Amino acid sequence: MATMVDTQTTTKKNIWQKLFPSFFSDNDSRAIALPSGGIYEDFIGDATAAMQGVFSATAEDGQQFYALPKSRHARYAIYDTMASDPTIDSALKMHIAHALSARSDSGEIIKIESVNDGTNAIVKELNDSLVHIINRDCHSWAYNAALYGCWYARLYVKDKAGIESIRSDYYTHPRFVNEYQQAGQLAGFSSTWQQSGKAGMEMMEPWKFVGFKIPVYKQTNIEPQRIDAKPFDISEEDYSLDTITESQNYGQSLVETAFVPWMELLDAITSMNMSRKNAARLERMVGVNTGKLNPQKAAQYLNIVASQLQKTDQSNAEKSLKKGFIQTVINHILPIFGDGRGRLDISTLEGSPNIDGLSDIDFHIKRLGSALGIDPALLGFGEMLAGGLGDGGFFRVSVLAATKANMLRQAILTGVERMCEIHIASKMGKVFLPTEKPWRVMFNSVSTALEREERENMEGRAGFATGLVQMVQLMDAEFATVDKQALSNYLWTDILKVPEEKFTLMFPADKAVKAEENAAAMNDAMLAQATGGVPGVDSPTVVTESAIKSYIDKLYK
Repeated sequence: MATMVDTQTTTKKNIWQKLFPSFFSDNDSRAIALPSGGIYEDFIGDATAAMQGVFSATAEDGQQFYALPKSRHARYAIYDTMASDPTIDSALKMHIAHALSARSDSGEIIKIESVNDGTNAIVKELNDSLVHIINRDCHSWAYNAALYGCWYARLYVKDKAGIESIRSDYYTHPRFVNEYQQAGQLAGFSSTWQQSGKAGMEMMEPWKFVGFKIPVYKQTNIEPQRIDAKPFDISEEDYSLDTITESQNYGQSLVETAFVPWMELLDAITSMNMSRKNAARLERMVGVNTGKLNPQKAAQYLNIVASQLQKTDQSNAEKSLKKGFIQTVINHILPIFGDGRGRLDISTLEGSPNIDGLSDIDFHIKRLGSALGIDPALLGFGEMLAGGLGDGGFFRVSVLAATKANMLRQAILTGVERMCEIHIASKMGKVFLPTEKPWRVMFNSVSTALEREERENMEGRAGFATGLVQMVQLMDAEFATVDKQALSNYLWTDILKVPEEKFTLMFPADKAVKAEENAAAMNDAMLAQATGGVPGVDSPTVVTESAIKSYIDKLYK
């Protein structure tokens, strides 16, 4: 019995080792002492208060500059604040709706198909077990990945059963998850909510989490954190000897580059609001003539006038606040000594700031729209609509929108593919190379600018191939000197970009040989019928001349 259990354990280990080579080593114990920095504090405090002091730098001349912190955990609080802005929230949701659009009849966003367009037990298992969960949660995965740069889902995997449940909630937030690699390959995960083992914090298996990451184009200049003090040697060929490091690839948020334009837009809006408040402010200088009253009586007189004005202002302010307005009239009382007792002099001072020019706000709006990859007209600024594209035209013709959509699809595709691999490896004990997978993940998304450009290029290549075939037919209509199979291969693979494997299935070599043999036999039959079946005539040229002479003799008799 012990031997059978050991064999099953070894078989399971071999399957997981094929899928995650860096997880297993000569020492099967995974009680690796991870760095204490792997358990980070909870950044759930007031993000707005943190931004005021930490995330801006002040130059010597007093000019304020904004910059995101280098720590990804500190950035998450800022991203949460940015997501509460309706402009940024709408931009993210429009990108997700464009990249992950659903079918109008079934509501299906993602489907898993067979590579050979036939029935397959593996594809059926994936559709029965995972597709409904993927279509239910992919919008949430995509939104969080777009906001934070990455998002994690906890997989509950059972041997011979596959993935039984998928957790995606507060506990899988990327601020709680750390990812580890060995020589660029996934080695495992750790979590803030993970209980410590006997040897300290142990690394979790790589099949317990799956990540949805927005592709990163720029690499960091900070050396990765290693779990031991072993010196790094890039000349070592055996990657299993390399130490495990924390991954530096946690995706790139789609709102990362929008932080500075967003802050500058908020400053511009604040300045505009203050200008409007200043423009509505009205100050009155009330001069009370005390005449020749002594100082004591003059003070009493001023107090009477001031208390009456104050009581009236307070009553008007309370009435205005109940209606949602703010009292903007301010009275200043000044004594005037001289003749004319009992006379009031009232002078009004009104500010006139220039609140008509909004070119600075327009500039920041356009800059924010560029960083988010959205036309400002779609964010509510209809006067900035470019080219009369309409509400949906932007996503069909904009390369910028297509780029954002492809980044979101790539993040979801990578995570879904890993889910399928883990499920099939656990339930069926099978692992496939990338080119041998019997399934493919398909998105039901609207046509994008990149797809439109690709379709136009394909139409151009098809026209070029058609012209080339016509030219060959003019030169050699019977393909006496041209290899038809080689020409077909060149047209379909080199020009039309059809894979070699599909071309071989479409045009088998044995069928081409058989077709040539049938054509030759048919020509022989036609020649034999034209010569009347004369035996001993082998040369096609002689047969042709004899047939022509016989036809001419019969014509003139």
